[in-house]
Amino acid sequence: MCVSNAAIRLELRIASLETVIWKRVFGYWLSSWHRLPNHYLFQCLWRDDFVNPWVGKIHAKLLSIGISPADSLKMNLRSAKRLIEQRLADIENQHNLAGGEGVCSPGITE
Repeated sequence: MCVSNAAIRLELRIASLETVIWKRVFGYWLSSWHRLPNHYLFQCLWRDDFVNPWVGKIHAKLLSIGISPADSLKMNLRSAKRLIEQRLADIENQHNLAGGEGVCSPGITE
């Protein structure tokens, strides 16, 4: 019998590689924002006339998990990281629970 990756991640309580990478990206992004003395660089990146691909992807991912990018930047670093990481973990657990049942391949029958 074949066991799905989602079932294994649920059993071992480990995050997928995608979730780990997104946590690191958001951590770096938030840390960079909070370390800037006047936030001028990120203000330029958020301007409408030029959309930086890196910032655009982060913005889109935050919106896809239900977090406002502007609100996350207004929070303190620790709270913002905690909120984003918890939301990513919750969404991944939902996906794992939904995909952790059954067999790996539709061609395999139990």
